[in-house]
Amino acid sequence: MSPETKRDLQYRCRRAIAAPVPKSVLEGGAARAADYKHCAAVVGAYLRTGHQADRARLHVLRMEGMQGLLP
Repeated sequence: MSPETKRDLQYRCRRAIAAPVPKSVLEGGAARAADYKHCAAVVGAYLRTGHQADRARLHVLRMEGMQGLLP
């Protein structure tokens, strides 16, 4: 992974973690909340350790989709 790609992923992870929890997750069922919480845990673990970048990329995309940040 190039340094530029790594910085981009770290930025996207921080942005996804810092964003407020979407209303669709808050008003959704327990499964939706658990899915969002799992995604946040994986992304947070990547930010702490720097390991499993591919897994973090997948989960940050899911979080961005839930938050409506994807174009």
